[in-house]
Amino acid sequence: MTHRTLLCLCCSSIAFLLLWTLPSGVSQSRLQNEIAVSRRTAIVTAVERASPTVVNISAIREQQTSFDELFWGEIPYPRRRLLREVGSGVIIDKNGYILTNHHVIEDADSITVAIPDGREFEARVFGYDYLSDLALLKVDTTEDLPEIEWGNSDSLMIGEWAIAIGNPFGLSIGNAQPTVTIGIVSATQRTRTVENRFHEALIQTDASINPGNSGGALVNIHGKLIGINTAIRSTSGGSQGVGFAISANKARKVSQQIIEYGSVIPPHIGLEIQPITKELAEKLLGPAAQNVSAFSNASGERRQTGILVSKIEKRSPAATAGIKRGDVIVAISGHRIKNELDFKALTRLLPLNQAIRCEYIRHKKKRHTILKLKTLQWNYTPRGWGLTLAQPDRQMAQKYKQPGVIITAVKKRSGLADTLKRGDFIYQINNSKIHSLEIFKMVNKNIRKRNRIQLYFERNGVHDTIFVTFN
Repeated sequence: MTHRTLLCLCCSSIAFLLLWTLPSGVSQSRLQNEIAVSRRTAIVTAVERASPTVVNISAIREQQTSFDELFWGEIPYPRRRLLREVGSGVIIDKNGYILTNHHVIEDADSITVAIPDGREFEARVFGYDYLSDLALLKVDTTEDLPEIEWGNSDSLMIGEWAIAIGNPFGLSIGNAQPTVTIGIVSATQRTRTVENRFHEALIQTDASINPGNSGGALVNIHGKLIGINTAIRSTSGGSQGVGFAISANKARKVSQQIIEYGSVIPPHIGLEIQPITKELAEKLLGPAAQNVSAFSNASGERRQTGILVSKIEKRSPAATAGIKRGDVIVAISGHRIKNELDFKALTRLLPLNQAIRCEYIRHKKKRHTILKLKTLQWNYTPRGWGLTLAQPDRQMAQKYKQPGVIITAVKKRSGLADTLKRGDFIYQINNSKIHSLEIFKMVNKNIRKRNRIQLYFERNGVHDTIFVTFN
């Protein structure tokens, strides 16, 4: 008798014994109902709550034949090719707002969204935040859509269940039912740079996340959204039990700003920062330098905790809070500051008109103060340009087919006064797209090291380019 036959006989015997030992009046149908109830676990219930809100996204891009393909005869004549990117998204509002990763829909010429109930919609990009890799889509519908319930990602516990829902490998094309995988929250507050984007507070999970899961939901045992699945760490390109999700609390802040302003607009703090060298740490911090300093770990990786305030703007929120040049900021709003990237990623989403605790070290003693931020950084006057630039609001941004910044003033004696005018729309510098005023500041910091740059702008619907030389 084979092992398989023996197993079948054992199972049959157990089922017979269960039925034989049932108390009088207990029917077989009742037993089947109890078994069915036992199958409906908390995980099943969570999936039933969340999966109707997770959509399949298909983004189509048109690509022109490259010069190399024509020159080498790989393609005999110019033509356009359609490239499709598949990903996932989460319905966050019944009126048709869908949250996903920016890299899923970047440069898409058309976007189709399919929801699990079989409906399909053409979607448009309502707005996005390049730095956090989040985008908000909008579909037009006369009927309410199922919407996800937000969870609190700040209260996550290491080891609690984590359920990833999405569209890996495009498996749901033609059938919008998403794929579900399960694991645990492996870690929180992970930092990782993905495609030149710095993420400061990622959730790590061992729930299988694969290509196509990007933009999908990571939910808890209650079916509430705790993260947006974004990246994997893998040597093979597939899931190896190390996936990352943008925390739901961060995603919620970003989506709220996109809905209100059209993009993320950082608050005005009024200080400039620089990294702490080992020499500065020993000079400024004394014994505290052991915990707040730059150092190399066993693998040779250079790490840092805390940032040095190098300049304070008069009458700014930072100055009003009592922060001074030479202070070392170590935590804001309960979050420990590791380096410059961490500081910028955290402060760009701080709320206005709320008390924000800031911890710092001055004269080798730890102190704290309260920051109150009152305005957003809508305008910027870059040094040496002779221009004032502004971030377009949501209504103004709709006039243009791409993101950028608007020139609001040009100094008459500026070297650019003859070529640029008030109202010109700058959308690219060299090979860098200007996604926002915040991105312009970052690009400007790097290009000033060069003598000459190429600037792309739009005026009255006409695109033009100029070369700018810095002294």
